[in-house]
Amino acid sequence: MEILKKYIVRSLIAGFILVQSGMLALAQEKPRNYVFPRRPAKEIKIEVDQVYYELVKGMFDKDWNRLDGTLEYVQTEYDCSDFRLVNLVRILYEYGDRIPEDYMAKIENVLFNFRYWWDDPGENSMCYWSENHQILFAAAEYLVGQMYPDQVFPVSGLTGKEHMEKARIRAFDWLEMRWNYGFIEYYSNVYYKEDIGPLINLIDFADDEVLVKRCQMIMDLLFYDIAAQSIDTLFISVSGRAYQNNRTGIRDGDFGGVTNYYWGDGKEIGPGIMYGLMVTEKYQLPPVFTEIANDDRTVIIKQSNGLDLTELKKEGYYGTDNRSMMMQWGMEAFTNPIIIRNSIKHIRNTRMFSNDFVSDFRSMNFFLLRWLHLEPTVSRILNPQYNGVAIQKGNTYTYKTKDYSMYTVQSHQVGDYADQQHVFGMNIGKHFAIFHNHPAREKESNASSPNYWVGYGHFPHSVQDENVNLSIYDIPRKKGIMESALLDYTRAFFPTKLFDTAFIEGNYAFGKKGSTYCAFIASDTLVFRDEAKDDLILKGKQSFWITEAGSASEDGDFGAFTRRILNNPVAFNGKKLELRYVTRGKIYELNFSRDFILDGEVIDTQYSRYDSPYVQAEKKDPTLTFEHNGKSLFLDFNNLLREFLKR
Repeated sequence: MEILKKYIVRSLIAGFILVQSGMLALAQEKPRNYVFPRRPAKEIKIEVDQVYYELVKGMFDKDWNRLDGTLEYVQTEYDCSDFRLVNLVRILYEYGDRIPEDYMAKIENVLFNFRYWWDDPGENSMCYWSENHQILFAAAEYLVGQMYPDQVFPVSGLTGKEHMEKARIRAFDWLEMRWNYGFIEYYSNVYYKEDIGPLINLIDFADDEVLVKRCQMIMDLLFYDIAAQSIDTLFISVSGRAYQNNRTGIRDGDFGGVTNYYWGDGKEIGPGIMYGLMVTEKYQLPPVFTEIANDDRTVIIKQSNGLDLTELKKEGYYGTDNRSMMMQWGMEAFTNPIIIRNSIKHIRNTRMFSNDFVSDFRSMNFFLLRWLHLEPTVSRILNPQYNGVAIQKGNTYTYKTKDYSMYTVQSHQVGDYADQQHVFGMNIGKHFAIFHNHPAREKESNASSPNYWVGYGHFPHSVQDENVNLSIYDIPRKKGIMESALLDYTRAFFPTKLFDTAFIEGNYAFGKKGSTYCAFIASDTLVFRDEAKDDLILKGKQSFWITEAGSASEDGDFGAFTRRILNNPVAFNGKKLELRYVTRGKIYELNFSRDFILDGEVIDTQYSRYDSPYVQAEKKDPTLTFEHNGKSLFLDFNNLLREFLKR
């Protein structure tokens, strides 16, 4: 039996590799093998956000046909249709009486025939599962169902009221996960926007007092993250999911203008998924968050966000029930050994082999694999790069001063494949950020994440104490069986033109912007990739980057800072992957995939849910209190208490 099992495993692995490399053609002429397109072949003009904005501004003389593109997009169920529903729902609730009867019938036809969740009949290539999509779909389904409680929806055969109840359960599950564990897509400058849209809709329009109150509380937690991680109006930090602009801070660093609106010059934001914040009368930003955002003291903010895959069973999210799959796939865990059987079963049960995001799982949908329970074994042996998509617990450390902030996800999934996570960076005042990474693909590649700018090929071991970060990269000698590329260098984003002064000296890079200073120390000579001089290349598969921040108030002039850094002792054992750095009398030691040691003591990088000057709490604490500068916010999730207090 063992010999047979080994033979079957080898045969299935060989088949799986052939499928993934495109050498085994699927019989696409058969309808059962059809894959729905994610996006339209030709661009569809979407004007729903602009139409809603104009209605709010009193421009009621509308050409309602401007919503045709939105309705076509949603009716075809292209990916991110749920984004388009946010302001369409707001239009219905606030301006439905202005829509002509014939055009309202057109809108209703689309909404009644939409597939609001993965267990509804039908097939498409919409992403239902990431954290932001879960609440987007739930909010849309709940509010459409509430508006049409007695209407039978042809796709599902359910009434609006029944859809409402389905969505209510999912919304409460989602809200409870955020309260207990925080955001999986933590500090995401892009995906927090997609959480705000549906939350503000539920707050404004849901008739359920419990749902509204809990949505307000989770919105509070989201805005605490934004306030605590912002320096002035720049909201850039480590993140569970980040793209190029969310790492550099050069574009949209003010979170679509939201940070500027709440604690900058107060300018209103423009049309978009978050515009409900400008209209709402039922959500007020707790004043304590403005105080936290404007706090220019030197502070350390530690936080734990999300769960590790190994915690799912203990926390009750290990099965294939709806709630468990929301957590597992919310973590973007699909192929990981402890999840893969659940993934394949869930895809089979929800008819998603035709969904472009997960259609490759067809190659694992074999009876013998299921019968012998070999899926985890195949995943373990192949170790596909997809395993790095999983967003596991982020223990985040942020050091903020009036001049800069530095942030790290401590010892995060060391050496693993990665996807869109961002585990280290430094904000140069409120201007821009610097960071380093191991690119997953070459710069010329137009592949989606991970690539040159997004995510990593392999995670570093990255740790921080106050204004110093140590990071070691250990790039494997050989490319993994299913790894798309394996580059033999790391690189740093270091935009010399944006600094007042910047220069490279061997394996050192120094920059000054206003009163903020920064330094990179690398394991070998640093060279610019091209004439742009913003992209530093460090050759070598076993390498390190040390980053130290400084300022005029801490170091005096920039010359004194650079001289001090150049004289600091640095030692690196490339074989044992042990790094030692001494600065300002502190001795930092990092042993790859092992201990972080400061002045001879091992540092614990596993954190409480909240550990900052503003809030202290463990995971799943029933109440939270945020305090600063005479203002506070008290939240009691179970008893629905949300109180602004003043001392």
